[in-house]
Order: sequence, then structure tokens, then C-alpha cells
Amino acid sequence: MSRYIKGRGIALKVVITQFVVTLMIGTAGMAINQQIAIALFTGGIICVTANLWLALVAFRPPLGASPQKILAAFYVGELGKFVITALLFLLAFKQIALLKHAPYAATMILAYVLVQAIAWLYPLVRSPAGRS
Repeated sequence: MSRYIKGRGIALKVVITQFVVTLMIGTAGMAINQQIAIALFTGGIICVTANLWLALVAFRPPLGASPQKILAAFYVGELGKFVITALLFLLAFKQIALLKHAPYAATMILAYVLVQAIAWLYPLVRSPAGRS
């Protein structure tokens, strides 16, 4: 039995799935060209990093923790996710020259949204109602 709030394992599975998809789309981008692959991988990794923070922090309180502590952990996790996402996008735009070109920047943002969609869709796919 885990000593953490129920759901931590699922949250980490989502992050692992996001990482695998990031590797897959980055590799697929190599079929087009290296710049596309870099943009796709960068967008995916930004999403994975921010969601990993959220999963680790939000599900940190031990079983039996007060509702206030659990809620505070989720707020800290979500705030951290927002800050990490903003900082990593800023860093990517500043440090990766090809992202100064609109098509590559759009590709990176598209990859971020695609990888983030996994977190939104995972519960629907895994729920009994989502299975036919």
C-alpha cells in the first residue's frame, strides 16, 4: 500500500506516457528535418517537465493529511507548473535560435499542446465509461 494520496501512480504514468510521446514525435520530426525535431522535442519536454513537477508536488501529502494540506499541495503544484512552463518557454525562445522563426515556434507550441492533451485525455481513456 502506498503512503501517498491515491492517484500519484496514475499521475506519474501520465508523465511517462507524455515523455514517450515526446520521444516519438521528436523522432518522427527527424523524418522531416532536424529543426522540426528540435522544435517538437522542446515543446514536449517543456510539457513533461512542468507536469512532472505537478505530479510530484500535488501528490506529496501522505495518506491521512488534512484537506487543507492536500489542497495547498495542489495549488503549489499548479502554480509551479505555470511558472516552470513560462520560464522554459522563455528560455527556449531566448536560447534556441531557430525558435525565432514563426513556423518552428508554432511547431514547438503545437507539440506542447499535443503532449498536454495526453493529461487531459488519459482519464477519459482509462475510465470504465471510456472503454467499450
